[in-house]
Amino acid sequence: VANTYIVAEAADGLGLVDQHAAHERILYEKLRASWLEGGVPRQGLLIPVTVDLEPHSVTALTTAQEVVAQLGFDLEVFGEESVVVRAVPEILTSSNPESLVRDLADELELDLEAAKADPSQTRMLASVDRFFATAACHSARRFGDHLPEEEQKSILAGLDAIPWAPTCPHGRPVVARFDVKELDGRFGRK
Repeated sequence: VANTYIVAEAADGLGLVDQHAAHERILYEKLRASWLEGGVPRQGLLIPVTVDLEPHSVTALTTAQEVVAQLGFDLEVFGEESVVVRAVPEILTSSNPESLVRDLADELELDLEAAKADPSQTRMLASVDRFFATAACHSARRFGDHLPEEEQKSILAGLDAIPWAPTCPHGRPVVARFDVKELDGRFGRK
């Protein structure tokens, strides 16, 4: 519907699935599961990408070098204000590598600042989770994207394969449910 919602029959009525929120939740959960299993699989880039950053962003990436590698990135510092991206998380290969690295650097910087304010704080976990949410959002199919039937089915199957959560990582609902009684009422049935 409107290249935005997938109509699905539920046991008790009808579900409208927001294709973007659902795909975002699926990508987020897959990234999280890979991370918890020991590291996100990476995909090498055919042509490495050089990303120009502020020096504090390069510092954030190098300070968290082990975490960056576990997230599926292969980065090499190139001077004080650049990194060369040689690999990105496999599940995010359709995303812009430069945007992914900038998002990651931004999230890591937040944790470094928090750690300076309170050295006892556990670092990196919050930034990793925020990165997963941002990367999943940027990589997910958008509202208005026409999805072939097979891709619609893939999103529905993907929702069945992950732990259920009613929202995307940013809080938007994944599914709007309409029970049979509500549908009957709309059609004047009792």
